Amino acid sequence: MQFSGFRSVIGSMWSVDDEVAQEVVSAFYGNLVDGSGRLDCTRAAMALHKAVKKLRRNNVPLEQQIVFVHIGV
Repeated sequence: MQFSGFRSVIGSMWSVDDEVAQEVVSAFYGNLVDGSGRLDCTRAAMALHKAVKKLRRNNVPLEQQIVFVHIGV
């Protein structure tokens, strides 16, 4: 994806449950929005970090939390 021109890429290194992926995506995009309501790709790493922290609070098994990776800005 980065070779195609995307500045930030979020992926999974291993398989992940659909429910967990849906929870991460929802929390990720909620944290990616800046104060003006626009998506800000420079917040991608922080948004993923907060999304995974939410998984911890929801008692998702560790092996489902550690699969996500951010590469880029």
